[in-house]
Amino acid sequence: MLTLRTLTLSLLLTIVVASVGSGLLLDKLYSELYSSEQTNKDLTQAQLEAIGSQLSKILRKLENKEEFIQAWQEENSPIFLEVINRDDIGIPEKLLQELETTGNITLYSSTSLSYYSFLKEGGNYPDAGSYLVIRSPLATNHNQPKWLPALFTIIFYTLLMLIVFAWLFPLIRRLQTMQLSAKKLGEGDLSARITPSVVSHIKDIELEFNRMAQRIEELVSDISLLSSAISHEMRAPLAKLQFGLDALREEEDEETRRVYQDRLDKVIADMTNLIETLLRYARLDKNIAQLPKDEVDLLELCARLSAAVTQAKNIASNSATASIDISINAKNPFYIVKGDVFYLNLLLENLLANAVKYGRGKILISLDQHENKILLTIEDNGSGIKEDFKQNIFKPFIRGEETKYEGGVPRVPQKGYGLGMALVKRIADLHNVDIEITASAALGGAKFSLLFT
Repeated sequence: MLTLRTLTLSLLLTIVVASVGSGLLLDKLYSELYSSEQTNKDLTQAQLEAIGSQLSKILRKLENKEEFIQAWQEENSPIFLEVINRDDIGIPEKLLQELETTGNITLYSSTSLSYYSFLKEGGNYPDAGSYLVIRSPLATNHNQPKWLPALFTIIFYTLLMLIVFAWLFPLIRRLQTMQLSAKKLGEGDLSARITPSVVSHIKDIELEFNRMAQRIEELVSDISLLSSAISHEMRAPLAKLQFGLDALREEEDEETRRVYQDRLDKVIADMTNLIETLLRYARLDKNIAQLPKDEVDLLELCARLSAAVTQAKNIASNSATASIDISINAKNPFYIVKGDVFYLNLLLENLLANAVKYGRGKILISLDQHENKILLTIEDNGSGIKEDFKQNIFKPFIRGEETKYEGGVPRVPQKGYGLGMALVKRIADLHNVDIEITASAALGGAKFSLLFT
């Protein structure tokens, strides 16, 4: 994930690379342009020392050194040549001692290069000796224009700004796109999304924005649906309460009044159950941050729920034909996933209840594992789910159509508020579980496939 720290380091690295790269490029360009224009009349230190060494050998052998020096100067040579004594040499005593020890030294000034050589004439005493001095102008570029440094400075900063702008331009464009999408979202366009770009420094932030927008759209849709559904679901029991209270006021028979009171208690219990179901659905969003990641064995959970559902159904049944048969198909002894055991139990409980409610008594649960993914399927032998209804089955207060048993016998009307599958979808989203609804090839009814990753 591209964090703010990574983004900052990337920008700093770009600036450093751009600075160093531009500097090296301009330095190489400068060397290429002006290295060939240096005057050939100027000498380097090595060349001057080589000439001085040869001239020293020659002058030591000559008796009339003045004639040689005069003839040298008449040739208009850029190299100045003279022989001086110790008193006129004009260098610090420390350097003079080094000269007399080593025999020669080379000194620099702001404009020239000087070579000193000790000729050692007049005996073994330094005061009686003479010294050869050779001077040459420093090798400089005399043709460089005065405006050249300013030009190269301008080119350097221009290249630096272009490279930094090339890095910042995609970021600015993506931030502008995000700003427009956020503005649309704030104005009520809940379908506003950001189309991810191939060149983007904040791609992860864009994807998070899209997920946030999708979640907001779902929440607003849920709120709208809940508002309308609550008013619809509460209207009927409130009307029953009003009718029962009116009847209770007019009724004088004690036995009949007790019957009315029992009915009112049942209506109040139904309303309380509805409110608790709504609160359970609403609290799921608040529990996202606190959702624990425990190790849950899906096989054990399915076995426990299947036994409980089968026992409850068979006890409540009055005939053998109404009993329930749940089979579990699993190859491994354990199927471990990470999640909250309470909510995963609620998810499977609602799916099994849905299979019992709309099936014909036979349910097949299958578990299969491929690497780190676990596939759990729940199939029933009911009439299945229509294609146009699959898109709405996970919405709150949406109930499936009542089916009939074979032979045309009508099913006993099922009770519920249409929140079971909505809870299933919300819990699956919290656990990153993909749900797919297809037709069961084995039993002929509906098949719910849950992929745990």
